[in-house]
Amino acid sequence: MTKFATEQIKKFFNTGQWALKLIFIVVLCELGIVMGAMVGLAGPLDENDSNNIKHIMGMIATKSFALYAAEKAGAKEKYLIEKTKA
Repeated sequence: MTKFATEQIKKFFNTGQWALKLIFIVVLCELGIVMGAMVGLAGPLDENDSNNIKHIMGMIATKSFALYAAEKAGAKEKYLIEKTKA
């Protein structure tokens, strides 16, 4: 597991696509904020906090799907470019 994580981190920093990496980091930070609120670092939660957490989780899901789609499209585009060069 440690070897896998190390390889993924190296791959993350050694490849291009900085915009995708920025989205990934933003999503991780948002998840950290939500988890901190759910654990209780912000104090007791009320109905308004619950609605805000639902909204943030929806935005995270949207960004995650966009990140996944962009990575898949980038990989396919790279494959098509390499295929046409051969």
